[in-house]
Amino acid sequence: MNDSVMLAIRKAICACFGIESDSAEALSLVREAYTEPENTPRPARKTDVIYWSLSPDYGQPPPAYNVAGELNGSHTPLVTQTLFYRLLVVCYGPSCESYSQRIRALFFVDGKGFPREILRKAGVFPVPDPPPVEKLYEPEGSLWRSRADLSITLQVVDTITSPNRRGAIETPPAVIINR
Repeated sequence: MNDSVMLAIRKAICACFGIESDSAEALSLVREAYTEPENTPRPARKTDVIYWSLSPDYGQPPPAYNVAGELNGSHTPLVTQTLFYRLLVVCYGPSCESYSQRIRALFFVDGKGFPREILRKAGVFPVPDPPPVEKLYEPEGSLWRSRADLSITLQVVDTITSPNRRGAIETPPAVIINR
């Protein structure tokens, strides 16, 4: 997954709350999930935190590929692939359920500065009608931590430029015709 898609997803989640993705508030609220769950920092139970992760969605159709390059006069082949990913958003804290509901509702709103426009510019298209938010409780020591999970399927259109150029005929071969 390229960095522009990951950055677009972070910006889209922050846009659901009306905050800039590089602000101090966004850095403390929205975080990418840790790859090593046993070493993750644990925020206080009363702190609202949103973790998100992206993984391939194997329940969707296989990737679709489209090779272009000749149509635009270029000799460099372009491969456009459509892949499906699962965006998992896990919210912790007292506002976890309302935060998850907010993301679920606003992730599909299009327009200037809204999440769908941010994602569309990066070639990411959320598949409508995600399942409802799932409210859970997670043990933390002798207490329980509030948690809400949201899963959204994303269709990602990625264009790959081949490093190899196709050879082109610069001049037509000479043809001798005997009459």
